[in-house]
Formats: sequence, structure tokens, C-alpha cells
Amino acid sequence: MNKIPLRLLILLLIAYAPALAQKKLKKSDRTIVSNMKAHVAYLKGEKMDGRKAGSEGEKMADEYIIKQFSKSGLKPHGEKEWYQVFEIYDGKEIKPSTNLFINNQKLQLYKDYFPFAYSANKSAEAAVAIALSENGVPWFKDIKELFNDDDTAKVDTFGLIRNKAKLAASKGASALIIYNRSEVGDLEYNRYDQSQTVDIPVLYIKGKAFKKYAEDESAIIDVKLNVQLEPKSRHGSNVIGFTDNGADSTVVTTAHLGAETDIAALIETVRLMKSDKTKKRNYLFVAYSGENDGAQGEQYFNRHFPADVKNITTTVSIDSLAATVEDPKDLNLVKRSVEIIKNN
Repeated sequence: MNKIPLRLLILLLIAYAPALAQKKLKKSDRTIVSNMKAHVAYLKGEKMDGRKAGSEGEKMADEYIIKQFSKSGLKPHGEKEWYQVFEIYDGKEIKPSTNLFINNQKLQLYKDYFPFAYSANKSAEAAVAIALSENGVPWFKDIKELFNDDDTAKVDTFGLIRNKAKLAASKGASALIIYNRSEVGDLEYNRYDQSQTVDIPVLYIKGKAFKKYAEDESAIIDVKLNVQLEPKSRHGSNVIGFTDNGADSTVVTTAHLGAETDIAALIETVRLMKSDKTKKRNYLFVAYSGENDGAQGEQYFNRHFPADVKNITTTVSIDSLAATVEDPKDLNLVKRSVEIIKNN
């Protein structure tokens, strides 16, 4: 009789270990594990684009969640059917009409320069002595002049420049152009800066670009600029489903759309709660959007909680449930969620 080599036996045991472990599970538990895998696989699909709030991927994920919620008997309970729609500030977009010319040479946006998000939407044109700060023309300032010491890491550079721009505007400057001739690393455009707009255009020229287009600080140069910024926003959508058991209290269970495993657990929790015969509570289930945008979906929900849902006994946040060392973890995440809901 041929004997199986020890090395091959070990490899076979490793390969079949998951299958052996799976056989130990009850049929109902195997169903949960299988469903979880299917949900996660769909939600992680390439077309989902990370399920970013306002994206086509979010829309597809929402439709999938709604389909699963409906199959489990939930009813829509958002502000617009299943949906609770909220606005997300998406920063200021630099419009294509924005430009900067020095001595009739056009600088490249982002590569050579950019306007600050608090810049005014205005134009300016003049022959400028870089070293002088004269009335009615753009002012040039070396970024190094803004700091009293070399510890720039502790300084709000964008705030300092904004204050400098306000001062320059009060003294008659038509624009403020900050340039970099020091060893300080170049700044980059921050579209999400929500500082109040100043009265003049404020731009930044990167070190290499300044050396290329205006290296001689004693020279007089022709400057022509136009800044046009436009605030942008997009809309995220929470998905909200409800089971009305006619009870006088409600348990709320939530998960963030950004975490596909947690959303999969939410879907399976909803399915399992369908068979709950006690009906001692009503159940509200929420899939939050906008987790990567400062959890704006959760914040909006908390500010606009459904007025007809009262007497909340417990809120189960699947995202915050501690990881378990038991396998399979996905199964235990669902079972723990169900246990908490039923015991509250």
C-alpha cells in the first residue's frame, strides 16, 4: 500500500482546513457565511468606485441594499422613500478661465502656480516692480518673509497668507502673489479651505516656476492674471429601512457604506430579524453614506432623525463592535448584532 508523503499530507490538510471547519457549522450559519461573502463581493466590485458619496458606485450599492432590505420585509423610512439625501461640500474648483501670465508667458496651473481657495474672483494687469509694494498693482512677497523663525511646521501658512492678503488689499494692492525662493517645500492647492474670501486675488508661484519666469527680483515685469473659483457640492444618500411591530420602543442598527463587511453584516442582521417572533421592539436600520467625508451621513441622520420614531432603547453600531478572535469573524459579527438587538 502506497503511503502519502508527510509533506504532501500536511499540504492537503492545510488546503482542506477551511472546508473541514465549514462542515462544523450549522446549516443556518453556513448560509450567513455564504451570504456575507456574496454581499461583500458585490460591494467591493470595481464598478463601485469605493462607494464614494455622490458617485455612481454609491447609487449601485444603495440599490443593492434596498433590494436586500425589501426581501427581508423592511419598509422605506427615509425622507424620500428609502433615501435620506444630504449635501457634501466638495471644495472650490479652479475654473479653466483662471490664468497667470508673466512677461506674456503663460504659467501652467497646478504645476507652476495656483490661486488660494479664499482668493477673490477678479482680474489684474500691470507692470510690476517685484521688490516694491505700490498702490493699484499686484504685490509680490517671498513666502520666507512671512515667518519669524525657521519652525514653519507650527505655523498656519495658509492663514498667514490670508492675513497678509487682507493687509495688502487695505493698502491698495490689486492682488497678492506669494512666491518661494527658500528651502521651504512648495505649497499645494487646498480646495477644501473654507476661509472667508478676501477682496483681492491671491496666488502662489512655486519655486521652480518663479526662477524660470521672474528670477530677478529687482526687475520690472508685466503681470496679467485672472482668478475664477467655483464652489462645488455633491449629494450623498443614507438608506433607511423600518420594521414597525407596533411596539412602544425602537432599536436602531447602523453601519457605514464605506465598510463593505459591516454593510454585509447589516443586511444579514436584517434578514435574521425578519424571523423574530417576539415583536417587542420596532427596528430601524440605517446604511450611512459619506464616511470618508467626515461621517457626514451619520451627522445628518443624527440632526434629522425620523420624527415618528420614538423611544429609542438602543443603538447598535455594527462598525464599532469589537473584533472577535472566533472564526469565522463575519459570522460572529452578525450573530452578535442580532443578540444585542434581541436583548434590548
